Amino acid sequence: MNVAFLYNNIFRDSDYGKKHPVTLNRISNVFDLAKLINFKKVVYYKSNIASVNDLCMFHEKEYVELLKKTEQTQNISDYNIKKYNLGTVSNPIFKEMFRRHAAATGSLLMAADLIKNNKHNLIFSPGSGAHHAQKQKASGFCYLNDIATCIVYLKKVGMKKILYFDMDAHYGDGVVESFRNDKNVLTVSIHQKNLWPKRGHYILENDIINIPVEKGFDDLDFKYLIEEKLLSYFIKFQPDVVLMQMGADSLRDDYMSEMLLTNNAMSFIIKTFKSLFKNIIVMGGGGYNPWTTLRAWIYNLATLSDEEEKLNLDLCAKSFLKEITWKIKPKKNWIEEVIDKPNLFNDNVKL
Repeated sequence: MNVAFLYNNIFRDSDYGKKHPVTLNRISNVFDLAKLINFKKVVYYKSNIASVNDLCMFHEKEYVELLKKTEQTQNISDYNIKKYNLGTVSNPIFKEMFRRHAAATGSLLMAADLIKNNKHNLIFSPGSGAHHAQKQKASGFCYLNDIATCIVYLKKVGMKKILYFDMDAHYGDGVVESFRNDKNVLTVSIHQKNLWPKRGHYILENDIINIPVEKGFDDLDFKYLIEEKLLSYFIKFQPDVVLMQMGADSLRDDYMSEMLLTNNAMSFIIKTFKSLFKNIIVMGGGGYNPWTTLRAWIYNLATLSDEEEKLNLDLCAKSFLKEITWKIKPKKNWIEEVIDKPNLFNDNVKL
């Protein structure tokens, strides 16, 4: 079955501000490069912007309405800055601040419907993955929690057991804490120890797994952790749907963390889940180096659609990567290839 790629052009030119870590066009670049690569097993869908009622499945209505109003007026009172954590350095006011995050939520609600209606069982939504937002306030660049809203909706449409897997460098607090007492939602967060928000202490239980890892956590460590420690929990849980938050800030060339994973680790865990479970939604998340983030998420799409052979980039695709500008110059491999080398997951490395 083909992979559904969910996208809304609200992400194009949507700008948090020149000094903000979220780089311009990080989501539209994934869409554009995927089109250039011309995947044969990918179907593109325009996602809707979630309504206030949709968003209130998880969020408090007062907050959602204030967020929408702030986008319209581009202004917020000092009282509401403190109350809702909006208009701050991390969560600034910008012209798409409501619609961008409502579109990310709309994508995941569409994903849930596609799965429910048996139209697609593999979904790719790189614009989704805002795992920090709380019910009543913004947090960590996340204004609306698209993932938590999707989980609530999946349960409403009959998905009884949901596995949430998060490999962003930062603890997925907005999702994990929201479903901490729900035995039918297994949350898994693998994140760097003592990195913001400095929560997510070690837990290894049947319905919540938090693994804070040390600086320098690499592919060997990841492979061992999955195969020797966590895989049995996934198999025992037997989810109806797997949601994967693939924050690229856990990768070795992203300055936001000191984890040393390659994008091959992401491909490995997607393949692992594909071998075990039918319904999978792969999202984006963090990722602040525009090249490594784009390469990782394109690789995720190729893995999901079983088209890794398409990752031998032609001149047009390489030119696209070269044309991206950022505060530093790219390394050669960032603009000429997608799969990081060496790839221990294909080299039969023994642990």
